[in-house]
Amino acid sequence: MEQAEFENIARRIRLKAETTARSMSASDSEAEDIAQETMLKLWTLRGDINGATHAEKLAFCIAKNMAIDASRRKHTVPIDGARGYADDKLPSPEAAVEDKENMAWLKERLARLPSTEYQILRLRQVEKKSHQEIAEMLGIAPTSVSTLLARARAKIFKDFKERRI
Repeated sequence: MEQAEFENIARRIRLKAETTARSMSASDSEAEDIAQETMLKLWTLRGDINGATHAEKLAFCIAKNMAIDASRRKHTVPIDGARGYADDKLPSPEAAVEDKENMAWLKERLARLPSTEYQILRLRQVEKKSHQEIAEMLGIAPTSVSTLLARARAKIFKDFKERRI
């Protein structure tokens, strides 16, 4: 396409590019910017354009893609923002303090348990040992394991209920 032919259809193509950008939810100023950039791209490609209809179709595609790019840029969150992505996974400061206090309370209650009850509770809850394995390790009957485990849990649960009142 020659320069004179391009200049003759430039207004019509610019209007089409601007209309296309607006139809893709671009603001008036964005649509004007997109139309201007579309015309610059068409000007650089004018040697490969085969007529007015080809230029219009090309302008439509360029404007549409630029409007999509502009829309995507609006909705991105900068990586170097004030808030880190890891912050979403961390508990709030209040929750962190509450968790720390709860753990301290639980450790204190566990320390108050008789050593056998504590040992059995630890083997069962932390190390996931079966009643039979615990009985063999401690040299007691499996029914004694059940009884001592129930006592330890009952003591912790009783203290927990009193704490919540």
